[in-house]
Amino acid sequence: MIERKTTVARPRRKPVQSRSWQTSLAIQDAFVQLLVEGEYDQITIRDIVMVAGVALGSFYEYFTSKEELARTCVHFRSKRILKTLEKCRAEAVGQPMAQSAERTVLTLLDMVMDDHARWGQHFLLERLHSPLPQYRADYARFTLRWKLLLEASSDWPVGQDAHGPALTLSMMVYGALAHTALSGEESFDKGDVRQQLRLAATSYLAALRSSPVLDRRY
Repeated sequence: MIERKTTVARPRRKPVQSRSWQTSLAIQDAFVQLLVEGEYDQITIRDIVMVAGVALGSFYEYFTSKEELARTCVHFRSKRILKTLEKCRAEAVGQPMAQSAERTVLTLLDMVMDDHARWGQHFLLERLHSPLPQYRADYARFTLRWKLLLEASSDWPVGQDAHGPALTLSMMVYGALAHTALSGEESFDKGDVRQQLRLAATSYLAALRSSPVLDRRY
């Protein structure tokens, strides 16, 4: 009996070395730059590689399509949010939760506002090209980071599960980040946005501490 060879689809190359990462990131950066200047449907892969300064074949070493590139861009921006939340959680250990939450809110907001146009494209791509299971998984990760941050604070009740408050903070902050990034810069005052979101987060935590919902066991 003659054994027949099966054809296996060749996976796209994963960037490993520094130069490979630079090529992949150049393609992503060029794509987002073009999105800031134009419409998604009008951008071609040839446009992307021309702006990135790489060969057309280099694109297909890393991405199968423009849609996969869009999902990759969303993935890496979401990782930036997670890394920022993790850094803030590490700094929250032994600190009052209101102080930790305020610092985290302002850090995230400044990150988005300092690169407003590109973050706006992130949230737009997320809505258009993130599969629902992936969106839910990312959101669960954001909520978990908030939960760990609250539970690491000095005044969080020992043994109390922080999932509920973490979910509320995550919804509040993520919604504010997305709305800010998708709004035109001329439509809001950065200082006022920082003040209002800081006030919303700290007021919520203050109300939570005085509420019987929170079992204050120390």
